[in-house]
Amino acid sequence: MVRLSFLTLVLLTPLGSQPTAPRPDPNLNAIVWTQTSAEYGALTAQTYRAAGAALTAALADPHWTAAYEQTNDFRTLPPAVILDLDETVFDNSPSQAKLILDGKSFSEAGWAAWVKEARAGAVPGAVAFLHAARLKGVTPVYISNRLCNPADANDPTILNLKKLRVPFSTDQVLCKTDSSDKTDRRKWAASHYRILLLIGDDFNDFTATPNVVGDRAKLREFYDAMWGTKWFMLPNPAYGSWERAVGFDLADKWKALRP
Repeated sequence: MVRLSFLTLVLLTPLGSQPTAPRPDPNLNAIVWTQTSAEYGALTAQTYRAAGAALTAALADPHWTAAYEQTNDFRTLPPAVILDLDETVFDNSPSQAKLILDGKSFSEAGWAAWVKEARAGAVPGAVAFLHAARLKGVTPVYISNRLCNPADANDPTILNLKKLRVPFSTDQVLCKTDSSDKTDRRKWAASHYRILLLIGDDFNDFTATPNVVGDRAKLREFYDAMWGTKWFMLPNPAYGSWERAVGFDLADKWKALRP
């Protein structure tokens, strides 16, 4: 059998079928870790499992609330848990993987196209937690900065929730309004429900935070007693308000390193 040399094979291969050379991308490690590591799934599963245990304690204590916006007499209100959607319930890593492979950066148009596909998967542990919470009589309230219309049965976010078969009601899906600050939407939820837990992947899912690294660190310490008891944070190394605080440019991130 004649063996073709590597060079001959290269010359005979149509240009369109040649593999694209890998390009450096600041999100490469973050997305590969999210999509392939056993550690990511272990972290999210243990976070949701711990949240489930906290839910049991919260239900037994009528004075328990996880929302600082809860200033009313909440003891007789029905119980609820507030969750973010993206990277908390929805796994959007395929959209970020495509950006890396295509050599593109995030854009609002690209994000809107991904949302329209309604094919985000579930963060490990999320679906089991939500069904367990519902069986205990706890209402999930989703507060998201997606642009969506829960009243529209064909809204992509609503279709995605249906695909994942998680419990939800359209009046409990609070999409982005005129502000990305979630404080007012948490206030609305706190006026209708006793908020047992807050679950998210960004500091702003719990309280409004400044865009200064040092100030955010102080605020994290200030709320230290809340983490793992009433507030449950999921890992998201790809994007978030932490990046806005550091700076999006490579030079800003370089300067933020602490050897």
